[in-house]
Amino acid sequence: MSRVERINGVKWRRWADASRFVAVIQTGTGLVNARAACEAVRPKRPWTVFISSGFAGALVPSRIGDVVIPEQVVCADSSLTGSVPDSSIACSASYRQQAYKTAQLSENAVLSGRLVTVGNIVWLARDKLAIGRDFEASSLDMESAAIGSMAARHGIPFCVIRSVSDRLEEDLPFDLNLFRRAGTFVQGVWAVATTPGKWSGFNRLRRQKNVASARLAQFFEIFFSMTENSS
Repeated sequence: MSRVERINGVKWRRWADASRFVAVIQTGTGLVNARAACEAVRPKRPWTVFISSGFAGALVPSRIGDVVIPEQVVCADSSLTGSVPDSSIACSASYRQQAYKTAQLSENAVLSGRLVTVGNIVWLARDKLAIGRDFEASSLDMESAAIGSMAARHGIPFCVIRSVSDRLEEDLPFDLNLFRRAGTFVQGVWAVATTPGKWSGFNRLRRQKNVASARLAQFFEIFFSMTENSS
């Protein structure tokens, strides 16, 4: 049975039984939010592993719903690192192996290699291509470097299991960063309201996220079943 709780303002849903405790923590978007959320919940339990999950952008050819299981995570912008190290953060080999096995059973293609955490939504295909080339990375997100660095500081195993919601070769409908900043929010609303054609792009993105979310849910159902059986 699950229940929703808040710890220091951070929302999480927890599942607990006689043999296992699992919590899904809503970190919010970006390094700052992810770091704050993890530090808020970390002291509450002796955690076995921290898994960074959610959506990811592909930096190599892929399909929507492919699973991202990187070997390491880096942060793209040194001005955003704060307590995030400039060097790469290694993902747990044992949990990656478990995730690879799950991907085989769920018939999911895997993006491995390196994931790069960025400070803003990368909405143009040409920028994704450049980031992938510069960092020799296969995927990107906005939170994993913060989660991984926190886990490393406290000696907690860490891995990333995400799902591709936008492909390398496609632009997002427009610059969604406008909605993330108070000073440009109205500008973003105006851009959508005055360009009805952008709604088709939003609908495409919504459908892709639904596919990615469903594939990720299926993945974790198998993943946690395997983890329980092997414990």
